[in-house]
Amino acid sequence: MSIISKLFGKSPFEPLYQHMLKVKECVDLVRPLMNAFIKGENKEVKEVANKIFKAEHDADVVKKDIRNNLPKSILLPVARGDLLSFLKEQDNIADSAEDLAVLLTMRKTRVPDEIKDELSTFVDRVLETYEVAMTVSSEIKILAETSFAGVEAHKVMDLIEELKLKEWEADKAQMEAVKKMFSIEKKLDPVSVMMWMHIFGELGTLANHAENAGDRMRMMLHGS
Repeated sequence: MSIISKLFGKSPFEPLYQHMLKVKECVDLVRPLMNAFIKGENKEVKEVANKIFKAEHDADVVKKDIRNNLPKSILLPVARGDLLSFLKEQDNIADSAEDLAVLLTMRKTRVPDEIKDELSTFVDRVLETYEVAMTVSSEIKILAETSFAGVEAHKVMDLIEELKLKEWEADKAQMEAVKKMFSIEKKLDPVSVMMWMHIFGELGTLANHAENAGDRMRMMLHGS
């Protein structure tokens, strides 16, 4: 029997917390990945990407274990479907980090000096969004102890509002990065333009899934 399976003898919320920690391992590697990419250190990009692939796989294993072992008969303070929906969005964050790593290792794409500042700012805003989402997720064990109500629930709702603001700021940073890229479009080959749109898109998707995880937590709080 796996460790996660044993944990279900008490509560499904401890495994969810463990999954959050695995997702964190994955996303914590995004900044070093992007730093290496911006500096043009292709070997370092591949090494960090491989770590992301491993971390995402570990998160996926925990996700599958949770799905396979979540009891249907146990009395939960939240709807089972809402819990699984939250798990899916939390896992999608790690998937986006992996997809970004795949993009950066598919082709040696040079980072023009003209967009480095906007790109770095965009990465900062995306990771700030994720950090708030991680804080929201880390509260799940305490929320379970308080039946997703009371002072703790109000605290998490405030964090979810902050999360929405952070994702909006990430959207704005994405627009600025895209505008800057198009301002030097004539200096880039068509394949590079396509790659940049995919890179920007995947970073934005990571922030979107972080916000979605917060929305799923909101559903659990409203449904409790």
